[in-house]
This record gives sequence, C-alpha cells and structure tokens, in this order.
Amino acid sequence: MEGIAMAESWRPEKEVVWPTAVGEAAGDLEPTLARWRQQLQQEFPQVLAHLVWDQEKIQRLEETLDIIVDADGECPSHLRAFYRRSLINRLTGLGPLDPLLLDDTITEIMVNGPQAYVERNGVIEPCVVEFVDSEEIQDLARRVANRAGRELNTENPLCDARLSDGSRIHCVLPPVSEVPSITIRRAQSRPLRLADYLRNGSINQAMWEDLAQLVVKRHNIIVAGGASTGKTSFLRLLATAIDSAERLVTIEDVRELNLDHANTVRLEAFRQFTVRDLVVNALRMRPDRIIVGEVRGSEALDLIEAMNSGHPGSLCSVHSADGGMRTIHRLARMALQRAVGLTFDSLVDQIMDTIEVIVYLVREPGGRRRVDMVMDVSPDGLKPRWRWSGSSFERVNVT
Repeated sequence: MEGIAMAESWRPEKEVVWPTAVGEAAGDLEPTLARWRQQLQQEFPQVLAHLVWDQEKIQRLEETLDIIVDADGECPSHLRAFYRRSLINRLTGLGPLDPLLLDDTITEIMVNGPQAYVERNGVIEPCVVEFVDSEEIQDLARRVANRAGRELNTENPLCDARLSDGSRIHCVLPPVSEVPSITIRRAQSRPLRLADYLRNGSINQAMWEDLAQLVVKRHNIIVAGGASTGKTSFLRLLATAIDSAERLVTIEDVRELNLDHANTVRLEAFRQFTVRDLVVNALRMRPDRIIVGEVRGSEALDLIEAMNSGHPGSLCSVHSADGGMRTIHRLARMALQRAVGLTFDSLVDQIMDTIEVIVYLVREPGGRRRVDMVMDVSPDGLKPRWRWSGSSFERVNVT
C-alpha cells in the first residue's frame, strides 16, 4: 500500500539530535538496562510486544528483575535501585514521563521528539526528559494505546486515550509528524468548583446565578472556545446546577467529565463505536439530558435532533474560534456530513432554533481561563447576554 511504503521510507527533513542523560547515574544507564532487558526477554518473550501489564504480571516481572539485578556484578550497588525502577517504568509505566506525572503543579506535558515542555499555572516552560531515541517514545505511545484498546501504528498514527489516573493522552507518530509527539493533559486532583472559578475571576457570582438558572430551566447550552480554554471543566460546572433526580447520559471520545450525579450513564467511544453511535443509542436510555463532551463530527445532527425531540437542557462543547455565528456555522458544517437532503442554510436555521445559549471561553496570555461572552441564540439572531469589558463582566440586554 502507498501509505505503508511512505511510512517505511520516512526520514526527518533534518537530523534530530537527542540529548544525552546527565549525572552519575546516566553513564551506564542504557547499557545496563539493555542487558537486563535482554535477560528479561528470556523470561518474558512478549516484553517488547507492547502487551498489557496486569498487576500479577508486574509482580512477576519485578521479582524476576530483582534476581537479575542481584546477580549483576557490573552495576554499582548504589545505582541498582534507580536503574531497576527506570526499567520497570519503561516497561509498565510511562518511562521518563513518570516523574512529571507525580508533580501536581504540572497541568500539561508536551513531548515533541527530543524536546519536552510542561504547563504550570497556565504558563508553558521547557523541561528535561531523557528519552534515548524516537523508538522509545513510539514504544511508550503504542503501549498506552494498547492498554486503552486502541490501535497505533504507521497506518493509524493518531490516538486519543485515557490513563489510569484519568489524564488524557494524545499520541502522534510519523509519517504524520516529523518526530513522535505525546501530549498529556493531566487529570485534576479534584474538579474545579464554583469557588475556584470565582476566586480566579473566571466568572462572577451574578453570572453564575444567571447561568445556573438557564440550566435549571433546561436551556440547550453550548460551551465554545479554542484549545485549552477549559471547555470540559466548564461543562462540569454547569452540570452541578442540574437536579440530582434527573437521569444524565454523558458521551465523550475520552472520558473526562466524571460527573457526581448518581443517576449518570458514562459512555466513551471505543474502537468502532463512535461518538455518533453513542448519541444515537443514548436516546434509548431514557435520559433527561444528554451531555456531549465535545462535538467534532456528524454526531452534531443527531444531538440537535435529540434536543428537539424530548431532551431539552442538553449540554455540549464545541471547538470554535469565537462564540458567535462561527460556532453555529461550525456545528452546521459538522451536521452537513450526514444531513441528506438538507442544505447548510437550513441546518443553520435548525440550530438557531434549537440552541439557546452559547458560553464562549478564552485563555489569556498569562494562563487564566475565563468567560469572554455569553450569547442568547434565537431564530432572530444572536444577542450578547454577558460580556467581558476588559476589567469586569457586564450584563447586557436585560429583559
């Protein structure tokens, strides 16, 4: 196949330089790990095959490695524990990324081949991550995909998955990217609460009370914004205004919402079961409301139809450059993918007749995420309800 041939012949446009490890422990690290790994291979023939490690296999691996380490006369005794943990992490964890996942100040981890960055307090900064080469990153990415029941290879070089702690990981392999790339959005140790939003100046009390009433009154609401503006977290906040007696169905490509409502069915796309499949099936589950983590494709039409057929008060997020008509048009273009016999303009009209509120979020240069505008939507057009003045939130068009 042409795609496979392309992948096999792929080479970076320029030489990629991988950093060498630093410190005393680095000198013999790779030769030692390679030696131990070869011995483990005899005991675990599949150790290089990206298999899924369960707790029993990990325990057996560690016991076998202990024997190998104790018998190794070449490795200095004071480095054995560090080397042992490094190999265990590479085989069963996220290797050099594991220490970053233990740092609660880090909210996002970005690996671009030999370069790595983290986000702290909304600010991106470089960091040192000691990957040996491109293959080690690809091994890690494939292992994560395997655990999540997803396929990642040269024919399917893109993957979204969820780590055991709830963090979201996105992997990209060549030939789509010049070097393998991994992006991890850390799961919050606890969900952001209303008090956090108020303290950060992301909203104010009056705006929240207004939005909460719109949720209670079962308005159909879209949360829109660019990348990393906090759309999912804000959806979760809005859902706290829903009566605990209501039955909710949440639908996500990778589960992140994790609502506290008792009567909630959490659906997550898996292999051939797409978000659209889940939206269609959610209608048979007697939901009071449907909440879609992010609308990305043709499921837009099914969600709009659901909102119009007995499921008002549904919520979703949309990646959009602004919170006005571009959001409406983006939804219409997604719905048009499977809207047989419908035109773009007719879909826009249907959406304007269905969606009642758009909340648009932004991320400021300093890292703060906040509401920029709240828009009322009707067949007559869009009207601002709340807006950011540059220093405070203003209520407009009070009726």
